Amino acid sequence: MEYAFTAVNGQDGILLSGRCTYEDAARFNALLTEWDFTATPTVPLDLRFVTFIDSAAIGMLFILANRCREANGHIIASGAPPHIVKALRRAALDPYIEFR
Repeated sequence: MEYAFTAVNGQDGILLSGRCTYEDAARFNALLTEWDFTATPTVPLDLRFVTFIDSAAIGMLFILANRCREANGHIIASGAPPHIVKALRRAALDPYIEFR
């Protein structure tokens, strides 16, 4: 998994790309540390370049969603390929992620 802080639909956001797996836990923790949830509690998340997501990475997104909720925000996911949206919906993340 690669990530970058970038504009997503005109707002500060996060671009994820590649395969998102259990091996990305350290990178994901860095992402959580770098993002300022106080200033931006709602996280625009661009998933258009994500090619695969496993259960550990879905768990990481759940952690991100919880951090957003603690700051009175949520995740707005855009551009996710259909198979990624399907995996996230199967994992019951619909209440925590707004898909666009």
